[in-house]
Amino acid sequence: MHKTLTLILTIGLCIKYEVRNTKYGIQSTKYEVRNTKYEIQNANNPSYLVLSTSYLDKGVTLSLYEHYWENSDSLLQRDITPTLQRIQATGFRAVRLPVAFDLFLQPHSSNLQPALLQKLQEAYTTCSQLHLALVITYHYGKLNDNNGHQERDRILWLWKQVQNSFRNKGYDSLFFELYNEPTLSSANWKRDIGYIVSGLRYEDTSRYYMIGGANYNSIDELLSMGKLGDEKLWYTFHFYEPYIFTHQGASWTKEKTFLQGLPYPWRSAAMPVNGEATVKGTLVESDYRQYPSTATREYIQSRIDRVAQYCKLNQMPLVCTETGVINLAEEQYRNIYLVDVTSIMHSAGIPIMLWDYNQSFAVTNPQGKPLKSIHKWLREH
Repeated sequence: MHKTLTLILTIGLCIKYEVRNTKYGIQSTKYEVRNTKYEIQNANNPSYLVLSTSYLDKGVTLSLYEHYWENSDSLLQRDITPTLQRIQATGFRAVRLPVAFDLFLQPHSSNLQPALLQKLQEAYTTCSQLHLALVITYHYGKLNDNNGHQERDRILWLWKQVQNSFRNKGYDSLFFELYNEPTLSSANWKRDIGYIVSGLRYEDTSRYYMIGGANYNSIDELLSMGKLGDEKLWYTFHFYEPYIFTHQGASWTKEKTFLQGLPYPWRSAAMPVNGEATVKGTLVESDYRQYPSTATREYIQSRIDRVAQYCKLNQMPLVCTETGVINLAEEQYRNIYLVDVTSIMHSAGIPIMLWDYNQSFAVTNPQGKPLKSIHKWLREH
């Protein structure tokens, strides 16, 4: 059973510093909030500062500003306010907003377009009015094992621009997820994300950041990375296991997701006809053979329990910022999977942000009504 946490936040004097970014020749500003008081009531661990999970629970991703295949000007012209209103009316409490920062750069620079920063401000204002928490996420970053020392400085500068535009705003309801699904090695990722966190923390001592492990924010890589030195971090993971079920038919990973008609949970009689012969010699042959043991509630329970217990033991606030099932899967199986995932994570005290609201993993129908499983989750938990 989770103890009730009481958080009292008192903001005192804001001190302004001017800091010159010599690499990009642009002056940035450091703001430090002083006289900040936190009072936490937690009988089991009074020294462990945790923000209430109600800030982030029952979240959903609004996919738009990461659409690198669309024209950036066209994206910026779209009004997301009606969608945010529908999200709130449906019962969600938080919105995750992925942004491909590199799509919105000024010519020949790493400076973000003012129009993007204005859009993010508008999104935050609307979310605040609707009492929705907001997570801004950097998607489609270019960090790899060969460019870390240079690219991490550029990423840091991108985030500094965003952070400075939100100075002294939303410390309890606005969160920055610093990098979506890193693919570089574990050691290099831990080095580079630590560098980025430190650089941002220098300019804002109060903002909470979200970071995950390598290998596309996997559970195993989060456990390998462990806890960083910064105390104002949420640790995140993405959960799409088993992948051949949640992504069946996805066009962007055809070598792994070409097989459709997979049931959840596994039932021999419901498996695709000639499925074993179809996957023989492919990248998913092993996943298919393991499917009877991985496409079960018990397997999902074991995976979630592992990360939940580790993070609790190591005092790492935990959130799942992506989970879901592609809409090419049969709806009955999507609903069963989503019931299992949401109920297991709820029992473990893990806030959830579903992928996504109205795109290829949509948790709503074309009329905006949630799937039965999502309606149940929003109303019961």
